[in-house]
Amino acid sequence: MNRFAFITAAVIAAASGAAADDLTVRSGEHEGFTRLVVHVPQDTGWVLKHTKNGARLHVALKDATYDISSVFRRLTQDRLTAMSQAKPGAALELEFGCDCVASAYLFKNTMIVIDIAPGTLPPSLISDVPLPVLPENRKQEPAPGSEQALDTLALPLLNQNANGFEDQLSTRLLQGADRDIIDLNIAAVGPRASTSKQEVFLPSDLEMNIQVTSILDDLEGLLGPDIPELKKRRDCVSSDELAFEDWSDGRPFAVQAAYLRSELYQEFDTVDTQKAMELAKLYAYSGFGAEAMTALNLLGDQSLETDRVAAIGRVLDNGPLTENNPFAGLQRCDSDAALWAALTEGNLREDANLTAIEQSFVRLPDHLRRHVGPALSDILVDGKELEAARRVLRSVDRVNTQTNASLAHAKASVASAEGDAPKTEALLTEAIEASDATFEAPIALTRLVDKRWRERGAISPKELELADSYTVEFRHADIGEMMQRTHAVALSLGQEFDAALDALAELPEDEDTADALNRVVLILTERAEDATFSRRILALPQKQADQLTTDTAIAVANRLTELGFSRQARALANRPQDRLRTDELARVRARAALLDQRPHQALLELEDDHTEEAIDLRAEALQAAGEFAAAGALMRDAGRTDDASRFYWLADQTDEAELAQSEKFDLVIKSTLGLTAEVGRLPDTPLADAKSLLRDSAETRQMVADLLGTLVEN
Repeated sequence: MNRFAFITAAVIAAASGAAADDLTVRSGEHEGFTRLVVHVPQDTGWVLKHTKNGARLHVALKDATYDISSVFRRLTQDRLTAMSQAKPGAALELEFGCDCVASAYLFKNTMIVIDIAPGTLPPSLISDVPLPVLPENRKQEPAPGSEQALDTLALPLLNQNANGFEDQLSTRLLQGADRDIIDLNIAAVGPRASTSKQEVFLPSDLEMNIQVTSILDDLEGLLGPDIPELKKRRDCVSSDELAFEDWSDGRPFAVQAAYLRSELYQEFDTVDTQKAMELAKLYAYSGFGAEAMTALNLLGDQSLETDRVAAIGRVLDNGPLTENNPFAGLQRCDSDAALWAALTEGNLREDANLTAIEQSFVRLPDHLRRHVGPALSDILVDGKELEAARRVLRSVDRVNTQTNASLAHAKASVASAEGDAPKTEALLTEAIEASDATFEAPIALTRLVDKRWRERGAISPKELELADSYTVEFRHADIGEMMQRTHAVALSLGQEFDAALDALAELPEDEDTADALNRVVLILTERAEDATFSRRILALPQKQADQLTTDTAIAVANRLTELGFSRQARALANRPQDRLRTDELARVRARAALLDQRPHQALLELEDDHTEEAIDLRAEALQAAGEFAAAGALMRDAGRTDDASRFYWLADQTDEAELAQSEKFDLVIKSTLGLTAEVGRLPDTPLADAKSLLRDSAETRQMVADLLGTLVEN
């Protein structure tokens, strides 16, 4: 058992380590600068270097890959024009669209913040700041009349001349800058107003060309939406202070509720605030969130205690809170507050105290464990804590008498995170078909359709009908639009492309609709027959065409070139918003140019591309331009000798071909050389000459037959 547990822990650790190398890049526009935030594991080394018209970010992760799919969706300026990574582990290349510089710093040890702003690189500090020269430590006789002034100052640092003070200050400033304690703003080189030298101390109104500021002075107000503001952390709430276990005295709920309700009103119908608070706590403890809120409304006054009871009541009925959360930031606490902080915030923080959360969950009464267990499991799965999620679900299983929809849905989340596709599908189907399913069933169906789309699977008629019925049933609910998008994707998986695109046209234009549109168009491109594909794509409204991602646009444009629609393919491959995968877009434009009989334009598109596909396209363009010898040289440099021999044969430059290989066109060249060889004649012996001609004629016919046979092979 111990060996199995060790192997399991090692596998989970390896999986977590692999996932840690996927670095998410987020973006935001601010007044005067563009901000990028790269999330990295703690204690990760990194370096940002400036390049020509750009910058390069390198992190000390061997297989780091950058997720930059959503970067340009939020950018409106042209300060950042392109981002790319050559391969996993390589640096992230940034290209600027202006005369900009990038500055970077590490925030909370897990976020690399890069700000791109117009400007030029400042001169080196070392070139402007003189080397420190400390004054000799020798005693000096005080000037007459100055003893009283020196005694009044009582500052040993000023007991030297002005030059010595400046030298020592320069040393301290450079040390502080190296340790990231201060920022140095050095004034530009040039004439300045002169100041009088003082041999004993510096006057208070002395103007210097060095401005010293703290890093935190400029931090407030510059933090964008990707960086949380620096705030004082809330004090933890102890379990004794919250006293959740004392919200019920152990008697049956009906007995306690009846007693408190009978004692709720006093003389003259005044509310007993203590009994109202006890009733609200009892309702919350018993899982009745709406009733707890109603009891709290009787109090009128609001306090920290009422806020906590109200937060627990709201989260029991409505899920995570969006505002006014008294438990916000308390997941780090070693008390029951950590559990309620996780449930009310809806996500797992990096500083969360998992031990306290799980121990508090186990101490909950059985009915609350059944109620909040699936939600807590989903939070742990999203936080990459799979083993903790399994423990929570096992705890729910121990007190659960029958499988319900929410529990099956939570187990499906764990199975999906584990990569167990069959188990995930079975659990999602179980959640959909559960008798107690309300909102869990449509959400489970949405996840099932998403899983089928990612796996490029099929959808059953029953599931398609269910998606259609949920679209009608929940059309006025909060999940109404989500179910319409799910129905559209399900229709595309069922080969009903016209109905899918028509359904998406009725939805509002937002990011979620655009994502569903891209999914439908990708399935249309991959599965639809030529007539349906061309009819729907060529009739796609411009607004929807602009919402296609770069990946979708490339897939659609490639199929359009296969069908001969060069103009439409070139338009999709030449959109200004596509700043990623530029080489693939250039190849699409090159194929479109070849369709339009413009080989030189194709060569221009492929000028900086050295991939195998680009070499084939370049050779095709050279052949279309009649430059067979250049195409042969291109194939020879690429190490493809047979293709090089073919082009040299077409160019009638067989002497350039390498005939040592037994390739197809090497044999063709040899046969051609044999056919073009001069025939020997015997004029002095007519009869022998005739016999020789007959023999050469037979050999020629055989050589021609062999040549034709070689050409038609393969």
